[in-house]
Amino acid sequence: MTRTVTWTREGDAALGRATIAIGVFDGVHLGHQALIRDTVEQAREAGVDSVVVTFDCDPDRVVSPATAAPQLLDLEDKLAFIAEQGPSAILVVPFDAEVAAMTPESFVHEVLLASVRPVAALVGYDFRFGRAAQGDVATLESLGSENGFVVVAHDLVMADGAPVTSTRVRAAVAAGDVALASALLGRPHRLRGCVVRGRGAGTGLGVPTANLTVHHESAVPADGVYAAYATVGTARYPAAVSLGIPPTFPDAHDRVEAHLIGASGDLTGETVVLEFVERLRDQRRFDSDEELSSAIKTDVEKIRRILG
Repeated sequence: MTRTVTWTREGDAALGRATIAIGVFDGVHLGHQALIRDTVEQAREAGVDSVVVTFDCDPDRVVSPATAAPQLLDLEDKLAFIAEQGPSAILVVPFDAEVAAMTPESFVHEVLLASVRPVAALVGYDFRFGRAAQGDVATLESLGSENGFVVVAHDLVMADGAPVTSTRVRAAVAAGDVALASALLGRPHRLRGCVVRGRGAGTGLGVPTANLTVHHESAVPADGVYAAYATVGTARYPAAVSLGIPPTFPDAHDRVEAHLIGASGDLTGETVVLEFVERLRDQRRFDSDEELSSAIKTDVEKIRRILG
């Protein structure tokens, strides 16, 4: 079982000898999964533990928040998907202004070597670290040779003739191409939100919806209607998800609405996890409640067929 340890400046993680993987790992996509699995395998061959070193947020959220990219996963989900790859431990480094100001040398000594005794470090080929991203793979290799560990720059994983990267996944999500995003992630893109009281329009049309508030940093797919799975607690439902302001209700404030097929009862206050499977259509304006209701029922039937 993977244990999670949070780095502190007291350096009390004491994770011992290990092969380590270092990265932000936003999305934990196919490329990240391959790097972490290789780390686990090399650790097994060396007879040591495997440790994934990551951050509690995207460093850009601290360094350049105005231009930081939308996040594919919240921390809870990121750690769960990393753990699925089988490492012995995950070292979570809270990224703040002090960590951002560390030189590459300080990061290696104060974070890595203070927490773990690495025998090898696996990173992406374009890995950067330290203040103003001063350090790269060559920097880490030099520091590794001084401190007794080797560095492996992991090759990119390719899919459909292009590399699998978080940037590519975000672009697919932003375009509403959730099928491509799923192919690059190895699972559906997910969005987590809390159910709040909405305007009640769906209930009046016979298709009650859960209105979700999501974190402002989350990567939300393009406006439209989607087939998705919705998980509430231990229950999982097929769902019709509407993203964006419905043109029929231009004064609406609910940007994420989900009709959970087969669910009943008041979900207000519950956390819902949406997993996007397929985009059905654009948002469009309907001239009457009857036309809108008919379109929603058609969407629901399509989703039943898609998701079984």
